[in-house]
Amino acid sequence: MTRRLLLAVMLLLCLPVAAALRPISSVLMPQEMMPLDQSSKWQDKPLRVGILRDNSTPWNMVVGQDLYGINADYLVALTQTTGLKFQVADYPDWQALQQALLHGKLDIAFGVPQQTLEKGMSATQPWFTSPLRIYRSRENLRPVMFNSTDALITISKSALALIDPAFARQHHWQVVDNDLQALYALLNNKSDYVVADETSAGFLLNQLQQGQIYQLASPLDPGELRLQAITTQPALTERLDMAIRQLPMEVINGIQGRWSSQLPRYQDTNTAHLTPMERSWITQHPVVTYAAIGDDYPWSYRAANGQPSGYSVELLNIIGQNTGLRFQPWWVSNAQQAQALVDQGRAMIQLTLPLTGDDAMRSNTLPIWRALWGVYVGQMSRPATGWQQLQGLKVGIRRGDIARGLIPAGITVVPFEDSKTLYDALANGQIDALVDNVISARWLIQSRYSDALRLAFAASDTAWPITLGVSPAFPLLRTLLNTSLQQIPADTQQRMRETWSNNSSVLSEGAENSMRPISLFVLIAALFAIVFLLVLLIRRYLEQRRERLQRRQLELEREEAERANQMKSQFLATVSHELRTPMQAILGLLEVEVSRTPASKNLNVIHSSASTLLTLLNDLQDHAKLESNSFTLVPQPLDPAKWLSRLADFYHPLMRNNGPLFRVETLPPLPALIMIDGQRLQQIANNLISNAIKFTRQGEIRVTLATENDRLRLQVIDSGSGIPPEEQIRLFEPWYQTPSGRQLSVQGSGLGLSICKEIVARMGGEILLASTPHQGTTLTVFLPLQIVTSDAAMNEPAPVRSPGGTPNVQRVAVVDDHPTNLLVMQQQLAWFGIEADCYPDGRAFLAAGGVYDLLFIDYSMPHPDGVTLAKIIRRGERHTARRCRIVMCSADADILASPQVAALTDKVLLKPVTLNEIEPLLTAGTEVVFADLHQRLWDLAGHDHAFFSKLQKTLQQTLREDSTRLVTALKEQDWEKAEKAAHRLKGSWQMLGYAEGENRCQHIIGQCRAQQQPATELNLLISLTESLLTELESYGAHPF
Repeated sequence: MTRRLLLAVMLLLCLPVAAALRPISSVLMPQEMMPLDQSSKWQDKPLRVGILRDNSTPWNMVVGQDLYGINADYLVALTQTTGLKFQVADYPDWQALQQALLHGKLDIAFGVPQQTLEKGMSATQPWFTSPLRIYRSRENLRPVMFNSTDALITISKSALALIDPAFARQHHWQVVDNDLQALYALLNNKSDYVVADETSAGFLLNQLQQGQIYQLASPLDPGELRLQAITTQPALTERLDMAIRQLPMEVINGIQGRWSSQLPRYQDTNTAHLTPMERSWITQHPVVTYAAIGDDYPWSYRAANGQPSGYSVELLNIIGQNTGLRFQPWWVSNAQQAQALVDQGRAMIQLTLPLTGDDAMRSNTLPIWRALWGVYVGQMSRPATGWQQLQGLKVGIRRGDIARGLIPAGITVVPFEDSKTLYDALANGQIDALVDNVISARWLIQSRYSDALRLAFAASDTAWPITLGVSPAFPLLRTLLNTSLQQIPADTQQRMRETWSNNSSVLSEGAENSMRPISLFVLIAALFAIVFLLVLLIRRYLEQRRERLQRRQLELEREEAERANQMKSQFLATVSHELRTPMQAILGLLEVEVSRTPASKNLNVIHSSASTLLTLLNDLQDHAKLESNSFTLVPQPLDPAKWLSRLADFYHPLMRNNGPLFRVETLPPLPALIMIDGQRLQQIANNLISNAIKFTRQGEIRVTLATENDRLRLQVIDSGSGIPPEEQIRLFEPWYQTPSGRQLSVQGSGLGLSICKEIVARMGGEILLASTPHQGTTLTVFLPLQIVTSDAAMNEPAPVRSPGGTPNVQRVAVVDDHPTNLLVMQQQLAWFGIEADCYPDGRAFLAAGGVYDLLFIDYSMPHPDGVTLAKIIRRGERHTARRCRIVMCSADADILASPQVAALTDKVLLKPVTLNEIEPLLTAGTEVVFADLHQRLWDLAGHDHAFFSKLQKTLQQTLREDSTRLVTALKEQDWEKAEKAAHRLKGSWQMLGYAEGENRCQHIIGQCRAQQQPATELNLLISLTESLLTELESYGAHPF
């Protein structure tokens, strides 16, 4: 029965695993596109792809097991067009990625910057190019230029590698780890300039919402970033190159436009070409006053913070940056007041001055815009298509506006002091129409009067030029302004106009207030448009219906797969419990006996053999964890010399008298303590030594431990039968048994070496095989070496103390339905001098009504189960000041991933429970929340104390504001606002590098898109965020 049970477990664990990272993209191929030729030798199995891990740029962003970014878009597009499948893994740097490619662990290094290739490597043509640009902050007032010798220029390590060497030698660089730190230095005035590639800088600044950063309009060319794919197979390189070149242009443009966000381009500080007379004038007049209307959208207006804003104001800021002038506003209500200030000499500039042709004596600059003037009426008023319908009616204007000259005779003109009273009068019916420029009108109507006012017709067919009016007393100022306006790049001016005239709040074209003549032709065109739209709607309905049916089918298949997976998990849990329960009694009682002084040598051997049985069970469970990506490592300080000595003590008694000799040796110098998962290291050694014993009849088995090039080297050498070359290729595959082993009557599960290889890879190392038939085999394991300092060694867990000490915990109870488990736990606690109360089920425990400091509960017991009992205890503690520490014990390893168990209990132990696991629980302790938060913030701040404090405060404010916005938006079911708030929260968690926060935000984003309330996920996210805020707030209590 046991053999059939184990066979069923092994068959279930043979299920295939998913890729480490899943490329996620919304890229869709055009429906009319024909698929590319999919007949190639790479169609049968997934291609192994490696990418560089960097969450601060748009190239590769990893959230949980999902990959987003430019490379993800290209991989998804290639999959859709060629049918190729990709298995993606991330690497920390180019060296690691290159080594994986050269050693055959990868097929493709994808989306990496152009590199000098090693022999045997080939690369595709670059498919994504991002030029290096120079950036500066408007808030930086230092009188330096980029080529100045004292200019502070910051650049990331990756960007510096792309700089042209001749260009790099001309400047002094402040090098930081990444582009995010470089931009932070610029934002905090720690740097004058930053050099970064245009795509990364635009993406990061868009996420940070920092509008004071601009791009330098300069002929300087630092270099460019070019992405390519690298392989060791020329045919595969050619295949990728061809597939990328054949991607539709609209797809490539869509990817580039999705991740690229261009910034405004301005000249460098104080770069205006001025004459000595002009520079002298600036010295005498450092501050220039201008008259600006306070609500003249979008030309000028007073923002909520009281600062001037608008298109014309932004032009003055650019001019001031280039010339060194400073501009100060005089706020007025209308154009008449602005002109009066200029005439009185109190203001030098009238900020917005339309030209009508009759103002030849008035000084003005070159035109900065052009605008039509329109006539607006109420939504419910009678139709008006020309001035004749307004004869005898009242038409309002702003006082001093050119609209006065556009209104014909026979119409009563009513002037108003400001825009608000003018538009309110029309909305309230006090006047019949108003005349204003269409750009300002669109802003005002959209923001305040969208349901009340509409455009009737154009006041004239002329788009009047808009200029800056200059006092005739300052002709040199007019020349300065014209010169500066001409030096602003044309594309920057056009982008500014588009930003201020076509913002998200402006009505789209074709709305009710668009100026269109009503004619029969238009009506016929509208009829055809309606028919065309109906056809499109019907087609869209049919497509949606087909998509719904497909989604329903996929949902049914997904539910079926989930049910099958749940059945598998339930079966594994049952098997694990049945096998571990007797092991609890065997190992628990043996451990107590072995710990007594003196201990029997035979008893040590029995205990070690029982541990080996448990190791076989763990191999099966580890294989399942590796397949489901739930495998974890627990590094702890370890004495390598003692570990090797214990290994020798364990295997010496197991060697046959007439068999091989077993020797262990250390190659000094070995460090006193290293940080490593000792259990996983023991598991690797056990598997390798067990194989050596099986295949070695005579001779020697030697185990060596040494350090080599900052790595720990474990080597198992035997003089056994050796392995033929044709068998070595498949030796590390799961369930593989060599034919030569069957000839020697050697049997095994075929999992040992496969699990060893996976564990070594998870630990960041590698395993190498060298074998010669009839001579022997050498297996070498290299692992990263992390030496523990003397301070860290103080935190090493102490060995199990001898009995007789008095622990802090005095009242202990054990609840378990298995009598053997109760006996074992009672004996183990008695070894520490604690007399524990034992209960056969939860009902008996609740009926006793005892008060305890520490409680051990079995997870799978009935009447009630462990989780229900924990809930009852926690509910009863709400009205008391005491809190019992609950330890959940289970033979099911899946309990470790249960959030419900984690919320109810203080500790989870897997059976069999050891004395070393029990002892720390007998003394009170607390967990450190976000223990590495300080170090993460310190690294982000570039080890700068001032910036550390500012970063902490900014994060604290951003997290609290975004959390409040998210909760409010979800209450109001404003899904779009909620998605944006969750996205910003996700950015904060992503910057800190806490995957749990990122995953919860991503889950909420998905539910917002589906318009579903994420109640449970929201509560968990808010709780996690509050914990982080508490940690951030505590930083103000002490210096750093």
